[in-house]
Amino acid sequence: MADIAEIKHRIKSIQDTHQITKAMELISVAKMRKAIQKQIFSSVYFDSVRYTLKDIMRHSTDIQNQYIRHRPDNRTAYIVIAGDKGLAGAFNSNVLNLAWRHMQARPVHYVITIGQMARAFFEAKHQPVDLEFTHAVASPTLHDARGIMRDIIELYDRNLMDEIYIVFTRMHSTSAHEPEMVKLLPIEEKDIAVDVKTTFSGEICYDPSPHEVLDVLVPQYLVGMIYSALINSSASEHASRMMAMSNANKNAEAMLNALNLEYNRGRQSAITTELLDLSSCRFFSENNPSQTGNTE
Repeated sequence: MADIAEIKHRIKSIQDTHQITKAMELISVAKMRKAIQKQIFSSVYFDSVRYTLKDIMRHSTDIQNQYIRHRPDNRTAYIVIAGDKGLAGAFNSNVLNLAWRHMQARPVHYVITIGQMARAFFEAKHQPVDLEFTHAVASPTLHDARGIMRDIIELYDRNLMDEIYIVFTRMHSTSAHEPEMVKLLPIEEKDIAVDVKTTFSGEICYDPSPHEVLDVLVPQYLVGMIYSALINSSASEHASRMMAMSNANKNAEAMLNALNLEYNRGRQSAITTELLDLSSCRFFSENNPSQTGNTE
């Protein structure tokens, strides 16, 4: 009976854990869908910004802008986006290891982390974190993206960095998401992920001037890139956690089936043993009546 009690306790423990992982899976599904909807709703505007910016860089000449001009030094800054917690498979480790490998080839680093797992990772590597944004990946907003963009622009304008990379996880589908690194500054035409179809050869006129239009578009472009990275990372994290919890649920169900089978076998064996004991006692009492009562 001690073994049966232990099996019953294990079944109860796994059932409690299964309820938690099932709830986490459902929550991740809802949050992932919400993040995907945010990306769809914002993509129309930011795609237009990227299209116009790339068109100016491709067709306009003599553009003078400090965010396009390359700097001679190689002081690299990294914006690394990870999650605020684990239980998401290899989501955090993949993006953090990508950033760390790229950093090894750069002598000077300026590290900006978004998410508590990113901060903890670099602290474990003894890499100082210069700027930290917390809780921006849980439910990203344009307000978060604008705040990050303003801080980045301020540091870049103060000549504290020469190039900026953003490291995040891009979501291709619910089952396919890969870590990716994109250069934010200085802006290069090849880094702008949008197709510009050339319909004519010649120079396009922007009013009042390409330079002034560019000054307005650059902050919007950076906001769009940061917001897109935050949304992709959030959706990828929830998708990874959904898959991890789904696998945990399947494993829990398999363990419960095995334990229930073992429990039922144990109960059947215990009942059989009790019946045999009762039959033996009855047989003994019938064949030895003098041992079962007092004789006069």
